[in-house]
Amino acid sequence: MTSLASRLTRAHLVWAVGVFAYLCAVSGRAAFGVASVEASERFAVDGAVLSLFGVVQLGTYAAAQIPAGLLLDRIGPRRMLVLGAVTMAAGQIVLAVATEVPTALVARLLTGVGDAATLISVVRLIATWFPTGQVPVFTQLATMIGQFGQAVAAVPFLALLVGFGWAPAWASLAFLLVLSVLLVIAFVQDEPAGDPHAAPALPVRPGQVLRDVFTSRAAWSGFFLHSLTLLSVNSFLFLWGVPYMTLGHGLSPTEIGTLLTVNVVVMVAIGPMIGVLTGRFPHQRARLGFLAGGVLALAWTITLLIPVPLSAWQLLPLIIALSVGSATCSVGFDLARTGVPPRAIGTATGMVNIGGYSSSLLAVLLIGLLLDRFSPDGPAGLDDFRLAFTSLGALMLVAALGLLLTTRRRAKDPS
Repeated sequence: MTSLASRLTRAHLVWAVGVFAYLCAVSGRAAFGVASVEASERFAVDGAVLSLFGVVQLGTYAAAQIPAGLLLDRIGPRRMLVLGAVTMAAGQIVLAVATEVPTALVARLLTGVGDAATLISVVRLIATWFPTGQVPVFTQLATMIGQFGQAVAAVPFLALLVGFGWAPAWASLAFLLVLSVLLVIAFVQDEPAGDPHAAPALPVRPGQVLRDVFTSRAAWSGFFLHSLTLLSVNSFLFLWGVPYMTLGHGLSPTEIGTLLTVNVVVMVAIGPMIGVLTGRFPHQRARLGFLAGGVLALAWTITLLIPVPLSAWQLLPLIIALSVGSATCSVGFDLARTGVPPRAIGTATGMVNIGGYSSSLLAVLLIGLLLDRFSPDGPAGLDDFRLAFTSLGALMLVAALGLLLTTRRRAKDPS
């Protein structure tokens, strides 16, 4: 009993450090969306070029998922967490000193590469350290708490950006990431020491792992669920939400920071409930994805149909709907986890991440192109944003159709 209690205590410590590393990664990931207005001025770019920053970051993140998953399955999550945080810290330093677009794009590329290593490593740690029945809950808690990184970007980072300027704000994120590296080195292990149930380490064959993942219907269901619930969330939080609220609705930085903080708080509040439901009712995981997608579609439709600027309180339903999407996207990881052999969990998690972030990339790019089309001679207005955001509907419909087809084909599958 003492040994079991000691292992659980150690598991919670490893989990907490992994979650902190993920929170730091989310801060670096989300900060550019908060700084998009300042970035437009600093680099003297329009909407299409500004969207390119999001495309580079999201595209790199999505493209790196499978290589990162294969590397994770080979070298383990501890080394991957260190590698990811160091790479992201380098990206923040480069962006802090960047004065030209190419340099800034390199910085966001580094951010995307480092970010790709983080969440999949945390998910792998949870699957290794916790009993199977607790994995969905601790995965959900990890992703939800990690999203407080958005609050770090929305409040202290934004305050540093406004009060002290561009370079100090980005340097502060680099410091935070280096701190996470030190904590990972000090406290994280890939698996419990002397675990009698641990399988002997065998060479991981990338070809077999890829077959395990890409032939798994459960992994494809996770891919589409992640896309459906996350694409509009990411396009809003990563780049276009702050300009939409600033230029379209005239909100102040304080109001925007409050809304983004509420988004994280609501997401963290409902995340554990979704984790419990995921573990208790595995047959209903796809339905959770459809429900969250419906909530998002309804909130976006109502918001975009209103032709006048809204107050912060009137935008709150949309912010809460985005929280529902963020909280539910992790169900896709659980679908994939239970549909592949243990040797392929890292790669399958990366594949699920590709779903949400590749569709987010398309959304960010489409919105930027449409904004330039609708407002070629000046800053975009509310009507321009309303029309551009309608492109989200088509992408969400494709994701919903993919989820429907993959789950219908798996009608007799318990997942």
